[in-house]
Amino acid sequence: MKLLIISAAWLPEFWHGGKVLSPPMCLPVLAALTPRGPEIHLVDENVEPVNLQEEADLVAISAMTASAPRAYEIADSFRARGVPVVMGGMHPSALPEEAAQHADAVVIGEAENQWAQVLADFAAGHPQRFYHAEERPTLTDVPLPRRDLLHQDRYLAPNLVQTARGCPHACSFCSVSPVFGRKYRFRPVPEVIEEIRALGSRSVGFPDDNIVGRPARARELFEALIPLRVQWAGQGDLSMAKDEELLNLMARSGCLAMFVGIESLCAESLATAHKQPNIGLDLEQAIATIHRHGIDLVGSFVFGLEGDKPDLFRKTVAFAERVKLAAAQFSVLTPFPGTPIYEQFKAEGRITSFDWSRYTMGTVVYQPHNMTGAELAAGRKYAYGHFYSLPSMARRLLVRRGTKTSWALRTAANWSYRRRLRGGKIADSLPCEDMPAPAAGGPRMHQRLCREAAKPGGTPPGGASAADLP
Repeated sequence: MKLLIISAAWLPEFWHGGKVLSPPMCLPVLAALTPRGPEIHLVDENVEPVNLQEEADLVAISAMTASAPRAYEIADSFRARGVPVVMGGMHPSALPEEAAQHADAVVIGEAENQWAQVLADFAAGHPQRFYHAEERPTLTDVPLPRRDLLHQDRYLAPNLVQTARGCPHACSFCSVSPVFGRKYRFRPVPEVIEEIRALGSRSVGFPDDNIVGRPARARELFEALIPLRVQWAGQGDLSMAKDEELLNLMARSGCLAMFVGIESLCAESLATAHKQPNIGLDLEQAIATIHRHGIDLVGSFVFGLEGDKPDLFRKTVAFAERVKLAAAQFSVLTPFPGTPIYEQFKAEGRITSFDWSRYTMGTVVYQPHNMTGAELAAGRKYAYGHFYSLPSMARRLLVRRGTKTSWALRTAANWSYRRRLRGGKIADSLPCEDMPAPAAGGPRMHQRLCREAAKPGGTPPGGASAADLP
């Protein structure tokens, strides 16, 4: 039996001409869960093309929302040749009935408790239409991912090690809690350390949604990392700034940088989005505290939340520069299926496109509350253009923080973003002609807003010029 496992491409034009940041871990994890016997071929379409004529006895396809249309194309092609297909991932888990139109079976949620049964049913020729385990899998005795089946050299950060799943918060725009649950589930620390040792690398990335979410467990993990002398990056919330002991351990264990969800400077937006860790938190003080421990921060911002107004773009960029974030990601609010915000916007008739390929966190697919879609698109372009302008990069990069490796990573990340911005990979993902024109000024004003905001150092919809910014 030959098993072909595919991760459909997400925003392939963004990565064209360069390495992808990291591999989709669903591929080597699913391969590891497969009992001995089948020949397994993993294909990440972001780094290599899918051969639609490849011979296989079963094709498994994982899809995010933005990659769902492409995943359906791949599935339809194999099924047309009589090859059975099973689908899973975030999007099929949220809309299983839709995915079932393109697959012989759909796995809803996590695969650990279901994959052996899926393979057995297909081997017997009687697959179920849907597989949905009643209980979430424990993360004890998880087999090591089959990284040997990946093209490791095609990724910038190939060594990802997951230590936990789930998140107790219920941010309205996030799909993590609906899929992985609102309780943390942890792998035993000794098993995590064993996997890291097996990597044979001093660089590790932790894709956990909040590696500092349970401080006591985080301390146990960080203490165990210290003897390994690794350098690592992870994700977490700014509440870690309240715990100096935790920050000390993070630094000693080799933490170079953390990706943090700042989301919005607007208190109303944080409240309506249920972003509990940031509500009432002094963001500048928290960031300064973390920086004092030599840890870089990559800030994630979401534009278009319910309280956001056009002047927020200028304020956000000024804030991000003032606190000297190592890098920043500026997204537009995206109502992913399965999230509370999707249900709200759908009920209110505010979703303007159900073309899933546009759900990239860079394209406006709904009607914002306090601005037009065109203003939201233009504001995001302004933020990227100004934040990754040469003067901004110089102010943020020329700081004494962390190690030489930290500085090198900061610089590489900024130049990468700037290269993609100037090449249109970010700016052109927001086609102005598809956005509703602002109420005042008509289509010509709409086009001017988009053109000006796309220029590095351009003018945001809120009316402030680059010269007005600190």
